[in-house]
Amino acid sequence: MPSHAAITEQFLALSPNTEVEKALKELKKKKLESAIVINDKGQVEGTFSLQGVMKNLLPVSVAMEDGIQLDITVRAAPGIAKRLRKVYPLKVSELMDRKVQAVAPETPIWEVINYLVSHNDLLWVIEPESGKCLGMITAQSAMDELKRLQESES
Repeated sequence: MPSHAAITEQFLALSPNTEVEKALKELKKKKLESAIVINDKGQVEGTFSLQGVMKNLLPVSVAMEDGIQLDITVRAAPGIAKRLRKVYPLKVSELMDRKVQAVAPETPIWEVINYLVSHNDLLWVIEPESGKCLGMITAQSAMDELKRLQESES
């Protein structure tokens, strides 16, 4: 079974020029944590996510691979909240991840499930020839497709 069968219909596409505040509102409205960033030619430029925004809010020392191990409590929450206000007017392109975790529509579903299990993340389905996004696959959409297949075999 190819991966495109497990694409969820609910995903969000953003322009690289969308302001972060507006992008965050759209993610919340659609109850998503990630969006694909598509330029005016319809090609994928990256992904924008809540995790990416939060990572940007952390001080550099904390955002390092394993961070700095501290034996004391750091009261950084007010500082992080203030940083959020500063990122609101930025463009999505300034915070997006340019490395997109993607598969082609014909990728076997077992490869997709292996990725989902190994990385606890979603995958984007991108047409290799055109570079256009067809949608995303989440653990839930993959499970739904497997259930649908199981029921159709019964």
